[in-house]
Amino acid sequence: MAPEEDTGTELLLQSFERRFLAARALRSFPWQSLEAKLRDSSDSELLRNILQKTVKHPVCVKHPPSVKYARCFLSELIKKPSEGSVTLSESTAIISHGTTGLVTWDAALYLAEWAIENPAAFTDRCAVLSRSHRVAGRGPAEAGCLPGAPAGS
Repeated sequence: MAPEEDTGTELLLQSFERRFLAARALRSFPWQSLEAKLRDSSDSELLRNILQKTVKHPVCVKHPPSVKYARCFLSELIKKPSEGSVTLSESTAIISHGTTGLVTWDAALYLAEWAIENPAAFTDRCAVLSRSHRVAGRGPAEAGCLPGAPAGS
């Protein structure tokens, strides 16, 4: 990456970090700049860095923002184009009383089948799970990055 690209990326990361830690309105985030960077980038490193600067920031881990704010932020982040990204949406209208327990989602089955057929797509990737309730003392969102190991190891 050229030095000016590094500077632009660092400024973008700082902008996301500051706005997220200050719980600024989501419309104030530089979403268009992020989309432009993602179109120019061939990997998910930028998204991984944004997650580290926001929902996985040490301050947010110790003092998480509201569940609603984190969920809305992650929902907006997930909408951004990324090379080879897969996005699933859920409608609570078809789920009994707003719960998801004891149900195997058709989308999950299709995604699992696709993942088995395309293991390389999961190397060096980030996964974000956004949920509306706290589980086992964890925050409202979980984000993890998969190492460069082959699938199944």
